[in-house]
Amino acid sequence: MIKISERHHIIFKISLIFLFMVLILPANAQNYTIHKVQKGETLRDIAKIYQVAPSDIIKVNAELSSGTKLTEGQKLLIPKQTIDIQQVDSLKLAEKPIDYKYHTVGENETLFSLSKLYHSKIEDIVKLNNVEGYDIKLGQILIIPIFVDKNAPKVIDTLKYTYYEVQPKQGKWRVAYDHGITIDELERLNPEIKEETLKIGQKLVVPKFIVSQEPVRDEKHYFYHEVQPKETLYSLSKQYNVTIEDIKNANPEELAEGLKFGQTIKIPKLPNETGEETTHKISDFDKKIEGLTKTDIPLKVDSLSSNKPLKINLLDSLRLEKSYRIAILLPFKLKSMMLNTSDVCKDLTGDKILNYYSGIKFAIDSLKQLGLKVHYDVFDTQASAYVTGKILEVTDLSDYDFVIGPVKKDNIEKVAHVLEYDNTPIAVHHYKGEQKFRNLVVTTSRNTDLENHMLQYIKENAAGKVVNIIYDPRKKNLADTLAISLGFPTVKIAGKKTKKGYSIYADDIKKALDRHKENYVILLSDDDSFIFSVLSTLNSLNQHKNITLFTLDDKKLYEDDANDRMNVFLANLNYHFPSKMMRLVDADFAKSYKKRYQTLPDFTAINGFDTTFDLLVRAANADNLFEGLQKIGRTEQTSKVYLYRHRPNTGFVNQGSIILKIGTDLGLHKVE
Repeated sequence: MIKISERHHIIFKISLIFLFMVLILPANAQNYTIHKVQKGETLRDIAKIYQVAPSDIIKVNAELSSGTKLTEGQKLLIPKQTIDIQQVDSLKLAEKPIDYKYHTVGENETLFSLSKLYHSKIEDIVKLNNVEGYDIKLGQILIIPIFVDKNAPKVIDTLKYTYYEVQPKQGKWRVAYDHGITIDELERLNPEIKEETLKIGQKLVVPKFIVSQEPVRDEKHYFYHEVQPKETLYSLSKQYNVTIEDIKNANPEELAEGLKFGQTIKIPKLPNETGEETTHKISDFDKKIEGLTKTDIPLKVDSLSSNKPLKINLLDSLRLEKSYRIAILLPFKLKSMMLNTSDVCKDLTGDKILNYYSGIKFAIDSLKQLGLKVHYDVFDTQASAYVTGKILEVTDLSDYDFVIGPVKKDNIEKVAHVLEYDNTPIAVHHYKGEQKFRNLVVTTSRNTDLENHMLQYIKENAAGKVVNIIYDPRKKNLADTLAISLGFPTVKIAGKKTKKGYSIYADDIKKALDRHKENYVILLSDDDSFIFSVLSTLNSLNQHKNITLFTLDDKKLYEDDANDRMNVFLANLNYHFPSKMMRLVDADFAKSYKKRYQTLPDFTAINGFDTTFDLLVRAANADNLFEGLQKIGRTEQTSKVYLYRHRPNTGFVNQGSIILKIGTDLGLHKVE
């Protein structure tokens, strides 16, 4: 039996073993490297970084198995891939390579694409790897012959440039951003990377950072402001009553990489401060955009007399020092559109995808005017799975902050699957597939979200009222379920099936309605004749204006503008319904859009604008888009609202909706 002191000693020794186990390298330590697990990393992620199989990592880390969950900070031994040069040389290729390397086959990669990537012959890759039937599989590790030394040191001007070694998970954008240049400049300095993605350990030529001399101050015409945490060009323009463009023009070099904490910038003085005749005015755009994006964040403070959410303008806290890259994948099908010469102009102006894209571009350009640095690339998927696959084959979409699109279900799944390993967000309008992706962001709320919002509103406001459910026979199950879910007594009024369709007796409704209390009436039907019959009856009974009509979806009962009688019925009944967006176009937005595109926006364009604007604002108020979706609550744009629900395995889904009503003026009004 072990004594207490001995047991403590043994436990201490075991703890030390576990603490330092990953630091004790095998005898052939030069064939291994140590990796410190980052937050959220999986075994598959790490295997991809080092171009090894997950099973190889498990073999040299005794504490691991295929189902082991990694913890942040855990240290792992990673076996380095080594190639037996004598063995592969014995295969005697037609031309002797200068080197060999391992490559893990990615999604949609083929022998043809690998031969182009490494400038090797397909026959050589087949011979080195004994590939049968020219068939390679996802995750397969191949030996690739290298005939051109792309990493050979270049002769560079050491006063201006230096070498940089690519780190794990770094793409072209990250390297370019960290060194204060664009991707085009990086590729110009390193032409060998123009058509391929970066590899770990690859040496690149980058510019040296040069500290500029302190400029001579012009105190007469400028204030000199030291940038504080969370300050933006927008907030500074309001503080000093100058435009963002005025600040940019005064600091072309200082703001080339965006506004940074601690730097000192010049702020132009106003006329009464300089004694000179200069004018500064807030641009119309700044006035229009101010207050465009607000978020309701619940704030619990005991001293507040109201428990209403606090509204915050997110434009005041944009991280303008960062740059953002977006990939846009949409089925423009421009080639087929241009081949149809019958009416190209009509096709272009009436195309929903082009209208959606116009909204995306307008949102990006609007935020650029506020100082946000956004770069984007557009890809035409042509609504084709083959074309989408080719885009993924030649473009590393993981270099982007997030992807907008594609549209078709199969293409969404293809892109989401490839980008899931790199945790790159893919934002789509809607997705009706059954597969689950943790990086998927669905930006349009579902019908069930609208129904839940409407039911919650009824529950909160039903005190002292009588709730009636009118339904046609096909909606009986829904009516029964609804009566139970409301949690308080309801009156159910059933319609009848006739030879001509469905109808309801006026007396059945009249008997059910309470003459002394306000009546909430929930209408459940998709049949036009039944709906009209109910509306006509309710309108005749609504002499005392004590009926409020509800539907649980955004069925547009009022959409027939020519039917004035129907619209008057709905107005008299104080008709309430949930909607995914406001059905009216913001006047300022419409004016700005028309000035830009010479046409008024439709709801597709508005959706493209609101969604893109919201995604970028969330990303620019956090470290990345995922964090912005999680930490920022309900946001309101020109027409849509966004409130994202997150589930680890299924990503993010917008569940925001609006409750609208038709007023006595026959116009739409927002309720909540």
